[in-house]
Amino acid sequence: MISYEASNVGCSSLGIKSFYPKHLCKKRCWNAEISLLLSSVNWVLLLEMMLQIAVRNTEECVRLEAVSIMNVILMSSNAQTEMEKFGQSPIFESIAQLLKREAGLRVQKEALHLLFLLLNCSKLLSIFCSGCKEEEIADSTNNKKNTSTPKGFSSILVGLAECIACSGNSLQDIELCKRAIIMLAFLASSGKFGFEIMVTHKLRGETNFLMLILQVLVSEMNVEASAEPARSIKARTSLIREALILLNRLVSNTGYSAIVLRILTARRDMATLTIDIASRLSQEDQSLRLSDVNGHVKESEIVELGQAFKKRVFAYLGDKIS
Repeated sequence: MISYEASNVGCSSLGIKSFYPKHLCKKRCWNAEISLLLSSVNWVLLLEMMLQIAVRNTEECVRLEAVSIMNVILMSSNAQTEMEKFGQSPIFESIAQLLKREAGLRVQKEALHLLFLLLNCSKLLSIFCSGCKEEEIADSTNNKKNTSTPKGFSSILVGLAECIACSGNSLQDIELCKRAIIMLAFLASSGKFGFEIMVTHKLRGETNFLMLILQVLVSEMNVEASAEPARSIKARTSLIREALILLNRLVSNTGYSAIVLRILTARRDMATLTIDIASRLSQEDQSLRLSDVNGHVKESEIVELGQAFKKRVFAYLGDKIS
């Protein structure tokens, strides 16, 4: 979660009367009358109002405040009982807008959190996965004029791809990319449709999410660690760790591993990246040298994940050759 104190400073300069959304979750801060008032709030209507503010405004701090409040609403106990109702609004289509690069890194980060909270509702997750599938079928049959086809779902996947492919080198860029990969891991673990989105959904051109993850890993491996501050090295290592964990889950899944390994090695460009990653990250003489002080990722953990990935990939290639 972002620092609300920081966001309020930016918004106050625009004359926006702000408050700390986290206080909504602390009922002890309110007297009995206010608590009674909050219990009667129409949370769905309030969320839709915040959604309109986030979409219609172009100022990053205004959008950030609105999406942050939406996240607090979804995390509140009252909102949980009405979670399914939130999916009836055009919220997915709006999230797609907020995930775009032009929305700003902080807004993208909060929009990812918003999407994660919504998809933790099994019914909304089912709606999302089905919607992505229906849009993909409609696109493949050139049936884009079908008004009954859900809107915004595939656009969210494009937004996720933009979060992963962000080319910046700041800590915010790295953190955004990591969170997007964690979001993909959540989708991949949610069942058949979620797995298909992660593995087979086509983005622009012939790109897919697996290709993006491979490109991210190679890009991070090629960063000159000696020229990076310690915080950046730790953030990059954490990103590499999450990407490797996801790849290992995919290539070791009993039901889907063969499909994933085939996709990773079928095309020359993807096969080259896959073998490069498996070979380099399984070696112990990497440039990333981190300790586990204060819970930081150790180099040995990256090596272990790299070796596990290499074992699966090379075993598959060996079987194919033999």
